[in-house]
Amino acid sequence: MSEIEILAKIAGDEVARGSNTLPNPETAEDREYDVEIDARYAGRVRVFYKRQIARKGKHSHYYWLVYRAERIEA
Repeated sequence: MSEIEILAKIAGDEVARGSNTLPNPETAEDREYDVEIDARYAGRVRVFYKRQIARKGKHSHYYWLVYRAERIEA
């Protein structure tokens, strides 16, 4: 199964649960973070997050973006 297929099988609440273990995106280092979670449909996976910024006029907002997932073989 490819990384794209694995990522598509991870539910949004599971991605959110993983991002809750990460530091605040406003103050976090600008690097790749990974979290291991148990996904309902994909099994045990490692999800990779990167910090993104959304800009609108004078305001900006940092958030976590999932861009890759890989299965962890037991």
